[in-house]
Amino acid sequence: MITRFDHLVIAVLDLERASERFRALGFEVRPGGEHPGQGTYNAIIRFGLDYIELLAIHDEAEARAGGLSGPGLVEYLREREWGMAGYALATDDIAGDAARLQATGLPVVGPFAMSRQRPDGSTLAWRLLIPGGTPWRRQWPFLIQWATPDSERLAVERPGEHPNGVTGVLGALVTVRDLAAATDLYERGLGLARYSAAGLEGFGAIFSAGRTFVALGAQHDVAPSQVDEGVGVYSVTLAARDPAATAAWLAKHAAAPMREEESPAPRYALDVGGVRFVFASAPHT
Repeated sequence: MITRFDHLVIAVLDLERASERFRALGFEVRPGGEHPGQGTYNAIIRFGLDYIELLAIHDEAEARAGGLSGPGLVEYLREREWGMAGYALATDDIAGDAARLQATGLPVVGPFAMSRQRPDGSTLAWRLLIPGGTPWRRQWPFLIQWATPDSERLAVERPGEHPNGVTGVLGALVTVRDLAAATDLYERGLGLARYSAAGLEGFGAIFSAGRTFVALGAQHDVAPSQVDEGVGVYSVTLAARDPAATAAWLAKHAAAPMREEESPAPRYALDVGGVRFVFASAPHT
């Protein structure tokens, strides 16, 4: 079953430049390593088991031939410097998830093995399942089941100390074309349970994934000015020890977030070239 939000993928054209930009936003960003056979490499903003991945292409020919990146990622980065390309949910039964998704009629790729060779020489390994054939800009997540134990991953890739006060991922807002069809897929295909949550009223459907949430919203309602971006992750909500202090830090060092006035608890939104973060104080579970 799906257990939690694993990571957000921000595809970036220039990994070094993007790493510096996100450091300026108060995140601790570390080199992640290369994906053998995929033509990609990354940097990691780690909170715990959850993290943000800055993913870039270092070999276009290999990326086009790779099973994960393919031409979709190459073309996506021809249009922008960076963007929220996709997100992964963690599971402890990826084969069962594949069968459940296939039963809905949605084709899947995988599960298949992948790895990342870190700069220190260690290797992290996992299996991936990709509904619909590509993980990029889809109405659903791709799924990951880690082969490297959690304790081992956190030992070689410790959580960062983020000056902006962010402590983890609370969830994601995903835009969809057909809300009824997407809701059915998340319920039947992904096996996620719906629930209600303060601060997320007004969205079409909200699902729990462990201590994290995924909220679905019709594209024309959530993001009328982002039609060219298509469906997919619209924003990610991050936990902050003190959202007001995070907003103040960002205003002083980078860019001032906007207070979400309709929210009873302090919540602040920041858009960095199409990468949209919301800073909040408590999980929506």
